[in-house]
Amino acid sequence: MEDISEPRAKRQRTTQGGRAPSPPPPPPPEDDVQPALPGQPDSTSSPLPPPPPPPETTYEQAENSDIVPPPPPSVLPPPPPPPDQANDEDDEADVQDAAYWTRLAQSSSSSISSPAPSASAPTSFTPSNGSTSAKKAKSALYLDTINRAVLDFDFEKLCSISLSNINVYACLVCGRYFQGRGRNSYAYLHSIDDSHHVFMNLSTAQTYILPDNYAVPEENQAALQDIKYLLNPTFTQKTIEAMEKEMAYDLNGERYHAGFVGLNNLGKNDYVNAIVQALVHVPVVRDYFLLGKEMQGEGEKSELVKRFGSLVRKMWNPRAFKAQVSPHEFLQQVAAVSGNRFKITHQSDPVEFLGWLLNRLHSDLTGGKRKRGGGESVISRCFQGVVQVDSQPLSRVEEGETSAAGVAAEAEKMLKQSSVSGGQVDESGRAQFDPSLPVEKRDTPFFLLAMDLPPPPPVINSEEGENLVPQITIGQVLAKYDGQSLHASNSKLTRYTLRRLPPFLIIHFRRFTKNSLGQEERNPTLVNFPIKGLDVTKHIPILRDSSSQTQHSNDTNLSEIYDLVANVVYDAVPGTVRQDASWKCQVHTNAKAAAAKEGEKWFAIQDLIVEEVNRQMIFLGESYLQIWQKRPS
Repeated sequence: MEDISEPRAKRQRTTQGGRAPSPPPPPPPEDDVQPALPGQPDSTSSPLPPPPPPPETTYEQAENSDIVPPPPPSVLPPPPPPPDQANDEDDEADVQDAAYWTRLAQSSSSSISSPAPSASAPTSFTPSNGSTSAKKAKSALYLDTINRAVLDFDFEKLCSISLSNINVYACLVCGRYFQGRGRNSYAYLHSIDDSHHVFMNLSTAQTYILPDNYAVPEENQAALQDIKYLLNPTFTQKTIEAMEKEMAYDLNGERYHAGFVGLNNLGKNDYVNAIVQALVHVPVVRDYFLLGKEMQGEGEKSELVKRFGSLVRKMWNPRAFKAQVSPHEFLQQVAAVSGNRFKITHQSDPVEFLGWLLNRLHSDLTGGKRKRGGGESVISRCFQGVVQVDSQPLSRVEEGETSAAGVAAEAEKMLKQSSVSGGQVDESGRAQFDPSLPVEKRDTPFFLLAMDLPPPPPVINSEEGENLVPQITIGQVLAKYDGQSLHASNSKLTRYTLRRLPPFLIIHFRRFTKNSLGQEERNPTLVNFPIKGLDVTKHIPILRDSSSQTQHSNDTNLSEIYDLVANVVYDAVPGTVRQDASWKCQVHTNAKAAAAKEGEKWFAIQDLIVEEVNRQMIFLGESYLQIWQKRPS
């Protein structure tokens, strides 16, 4: 009998096949199985195809419809890589200081705060290298902080802290010199302490940004060309001709003549300034050093030649920031080479310095060959002449008198006494060579001719009771070299005859002598001379050798006409020797170059003072040294 209390379906599962019923399968996960909607097939039977894309709606259809869909989002380009990641990785790996992170933060904040482009506006994007744009942004940093008014490259290239001349950089913000640019160097620390970032290497003229330690790129070098030219001026023949015709302008817009600039007096070097001003206005010497020809031979080995050439180029710089130059580097080398014979803090004689400088430059430019014929330089080609010296020992000199003043006094006494025996005085009381004694003859090269001034009378009074200054012509002074007059010096009777005159004749007027007591005396005699057209052959004969006579056999009236180039003048309190003494140099502009506009001008330069003077008043000063230029035949 069936149990009617059990359901029919359960009874069928338990009795069918005589086997126990299997457990029902577990239900599928809720996330993977979704109930099928009416009218759709079961998902377990076959995968569904992707739904078709919605039909594209044109802008006109969307505008006329009830709901306007938004425009599709524009595809933005990928952001550029951060700066200093590609090419600048090596430059910034070592230096990442506070200034670097500050700029990085500022650039990040500016990029975040910049407004996004409008969605409706068309956007264009050009792919570029991120490192290149970063370098261009970096290159423009700090160049506007350069202060050209404080830049001065005339002083010796030494670090202001370590006093070393190795790897020295100039801060273009404050003008001071510092050593090195690596980490912990003086330039690096100065850039952090004072926030001065632009530095120039004084040897290579390469500019760097510190403490980031990267070089200013080539595209920004144009902003530094005037500073590089100030450091190392360069000239060509065309620029030399142009600067003689036109005036230059300094940093303040003031006009000045290139070459007619003042020199700083660093102590008592006014005598050096006067000689340098005279030499740099000799056209051949000036052009030689302006074109840098001293670096093509033996002169490259001499530091004195290098510094003198640098000084010449700075004085003739037509793009200078100020119309003055400091000869500090040149003076330091002069003191070192001369063994402190010529120092900044001690006054010396200009003629002694000129003689030493010409001989030293000639020696260095010829490799140490000082003898005539051993080597030729621009100094010997310009200033070297030849004089024939005939000498004979004095027949009687008192024993024990060895000083130059004593010998000169004895010689003067002998010339005045007509009763002196020995045949060196004729019947009229004039000196002559003794025929019984040998006469030594020799040709001596010279760089300058020394002229003796006649001793002035003690006091010359005019009718009005005023003191008059004694005067003499330059022809009377040149008579020393006429080949006839005899002069007693150094226990000898000497006669001078000129054999060859140089293209540039240097004349020295001896104004300082010592009396019998050894006291220094000053001769205030004025020398009258023409500015143009000094014919030397009208005053003294030229004893030419056989080759010169053969060369000029057709020209029986050969003349040696000179024009004045420079005149060095001594000034002091009248009646004294050295009280309030000063030296000045009088030079003139090129007459041919300036003739079309304003003509030749004369300037008196005393240290930093440059003032125009009247050419008719030049001979009124106590001329001490003159340079004359021979006219071309």
